[in-house]
Amino acid sequence: MSRQDQMDQKKKRDPKKKRDPKDQMDPKKKRDPKDQMDPKKKRDPKDQMDPKKKRDPKDQMDPKKKRDPLDQIDPIFSNKLVNMVVNRILKHGKKSLAYRIIYQSLKKIEQKTKKNPLFVLRKAIFKLTPQLKLKSRRRSGSTYQVPIEINEEEGKILAIRWLLESSRKRSGQNMQFKLSHEIMDAARDKGDAIRKKQEIHKMAESNKAFAHYR
Repeated sequence: MSRQDQMDQKKKRDPKKKRDPKDQMDPKKKRDPKDQMDPKKKRDPKDQMDPKKKRDPKDQMDPKKKRDPLDQIDPIFSNKLVNMVVNRILKHGKKSLAYRIIYQSLKKIEQKTKKNPLFVLRKAIFKLTPQLKLKSRRRSGSTYQVPIEINEEEGKILAIRWLLESSRKRSGQNMQFKLSHEIMDAARDKGDAIRKKQEIHKMAESNKAFAHYR
């Protein structure tokens, strides 16, 4: 190691060496008033939050707000369609009973058809889902049934409603028996629910002339 390098090292290690006064901060030296915050100075009202001001409801999360039932799944099959049927089996009642009805219905379908019951249910709902619905419109003192196009989700909701209505009208031992048979009939293009869809499409075709009343 050269002598110059040794001297440089000594300079670095020497704890007694005083710092350059330029690098030290004078405690008596006053700070620039621009850098100090005046406690008496009022803040800009734009920067303050008004406690009385109501928040935008879009920014608030409502804990009571229910999740969209179309996005939920059932606990056994993890299927959205099964959960949609469950939500419409009982308007007022225990959900556990609704689950029992649909699960026992699917079990009966599997025993009868020897097929995946979810496949049969999906096929039935597909066959029942309409592309149009009729809506009443009043014009010049008369009421017209106007055909209106609907999206897939709305069509599924109508299909499930017809399926359950037709199941309740059937003769049978219990709801599980009636629902399972109505699902199997719909999957084969038969049954009261299928007839309901055909009637709606037939009326929509007949009332095409009133489509401009939408």
